[in-house]
Amino acid sequence: MFDLSKLTKTELLLLNRQIVEKLKQLEYQQTYKSMNDFTIGDKVFFTPPGEKKVKGIVIKKNRKTISVLDDSSHQWNVPPLHLKHEGSENVIEADWKVIQK
Repeated sequence: MFDLSKLTKTELLLLNRQIVEKLKQLEYQQTYKSMNDFTIGDKVFFTPPGEKKVKGIVIKKNRKTISVLDDSSHQWNVPPLHLKHEGSENVIEADWKVIQK
């Protein structure tokens, strides 16, 4: 580490700006990587703070969140890090297989 007490106010502000930008970049990379774990039609679940587990289907992938439609037709926008797969079946692929038979 280096001694921050030797930096001027201008240098500290510049360092702060660089740190914030790096943190944003790391968060974006982590979100992007997690986003690739999900496909439209996947069955997922998550637990909102202070509520019961919510099950639903991925309906859209946004820039920072994934839109999930729950069993009561309520749409949630959830960060991908909070989602877990509910089984391995994809609703869209399952419906397509039924049509193909």
